[in-house]
Amino acid sequence: MFSDSTDGPAIVLLQTFADTIAAHLAKNRLDAEGIPCFLSNENRPYGSVLSGGVRLYVREPDAPAAHELLLPQHSPMHALPDQPEGLEAAAPRCPRCHHHDVVCRHTPQPADSLLTKLRLWLLAPEAPQCHCFNCGHEFEQTQ
Repeated sequence: MFSDSTDGPAIVLLQTFADTIAAHLAKNRLDAEGIPCFLSNENRPYGSVLSGGVRLYVREPDAPAAHELLLPQHSPMHALPDQPEGLEAAAPRCPRCHHHDVVCRHTPQPADSLLTKLRLWLLAPEAPQCHCFNCGHEFEQTQ
């Protein structure tokens, strides 16, 4: 807790974030609700995580309201429901690692590698081009 030399309210650390984006989202949320706040430790040369994270500060009287305002940002984790019988068998699998975390498509996306874009644009394959997010392998889907 910080206190300045005047008789104003003390400044308290509300929350610490691992990255600057999350910290700025929280700060913007508080600013939108009219709660004065500021960030520190966000422009460290070796990253904010190595220097203790990005810190969000508020005035002490505003701390309970700010905490309640940011509380809904933390969503609980839920397990995915079990897949119905047969659905897992129909999903494409990576031929290298046999994982189901695969996406297949006929057209290139902006985030694709240059090799994938060239293969989709120049070769115009009939079979969907697939990418495994588990091992990074790219392949054509065979029926």
